[in-house]
Amino acid sequence: MTKVLIAITTLLVVLVTACVTINVYFPEAQAEQAADRIIDKVRGEQDGPGAFLRRNGFSEPVMIAAARQVSGFFISEAKAQADLDFDKPSAVKTALENSLASRFKQLRPFYDSGAIGMNESGTIEIRDRNLVPLKDRNSLLQLVAAQNNDWNALYAEIATLNGHPEWADNIRRIFASRWVAKADAGWWYKDGGNWKQK
Repeated sequence: MTKVLIAITTLLVVLVTACVTINVYFPEAQAEQAADRIIDKVRGEQDGPGAFLRRNGFSEPVMIAAARQVSGFFISEAKAQADLDFDKPSAVKTALENSLASRFKQLRPFYDSGAIGMNESGTIEIRDRNLVPLKDRNSLLQLVAAQNNDWNALYAEIATLNGHPEWADNIRRIFASRWVAKADAGWWYKDGGNWKQK
């Protein structure tokens, strides 16, 4: 009887341990900081407000990191945070970032005037054609299309470089929110499908 009870207990322990699932989740905070670095590069502001902290090895606020560690003790489901590296070397990624940065200089006056704005897809669109001189409208359409193609390609490239092509939409979402957070006062962005001014 005792041997049967030990065998059943052992079997139950094995089954319970086998039920622990390891979920690899998208590293949101890490992605936000990396997106900020790329956005600063595209905007030509590589020494933005967070640059000092990044240069000195602070990748995220200490309190957030501590809270994450403490909460890990109380979560029964095993989780593994993937290591998302936006700085992995890639000729394609570098070329896309450089292309976005050079085109941004041409687009900036249209952001400032309110003719274009950022949307929830991590791309840009024309908000008000009437703010664009007739002679410049076709070139603006081409600039917006080229910029959006590069953004879409960059999101896919970062996800692929990190071995998680399925994360392209998460990366896109992070970039969309960080663009709004870093937008200049007076720039336009879409929120819930409606245009808003920062």
